[in-house]
Amino acid sequence: MPDFYFKNVIDIDIGFLKRHSIKAVLLDIDNTLTQHNGTEPYDGVCEWVDYIKNVGVKVAIISNAKDKNRERLFAEKLRIGDCIWHAKKPSKNGFNQLAKVLGIDKSEVLAIGDQIFTDILGANLAGTMSALVEPKDKKEPLLIKIKRVLELPFRNLINFENKK
Repeated sequence: MPDFYFKNVIDIDIGFLKRHSIKAVLLDIDNTLTQHNGTEPYDGVCEWVDYIKNVGVKVAIISNAKDKNRERLFAEKLRIGDCIWHAKKPSKNGFNQLAKVLGIDKSEVLAIGDQIFTDILGANLAGTMSALVEPKDKKEPLLIKIKRVLELPFRNLINFENKK
């Protein structure tokens, strides 16, 4: 289960990050920051990333995507330099590696993503905090659609005060 739930990544404000002593965020890309295999961030994502970086929160990308060129271009649009592609989530290795690269204790890291069995499970296994966001794009590959069905019982159990 995720530690937190938000409708959208841009709903996570600096007050929330400070209240939970979060010094770094690790971001999934597909259906968290852009549509699946997309190249343009969702509305408000660039400004949100700039905002949290400007207040001192470190930002990195952790993605299972295999197209490094698309991912690299996407990271450049957001001006994010620390990234792990083909992270093999839910493996905890990428989460641990990024926390180390960023110089942040895992207990002060929030991993944000749209999938329970990859993003959230990987963050939990690594010992970081986790935030689940709603997927915005309903046009997903068949395997992800199947995982969405398997996620439903877990999503129905989410009852956090910040659920909107």
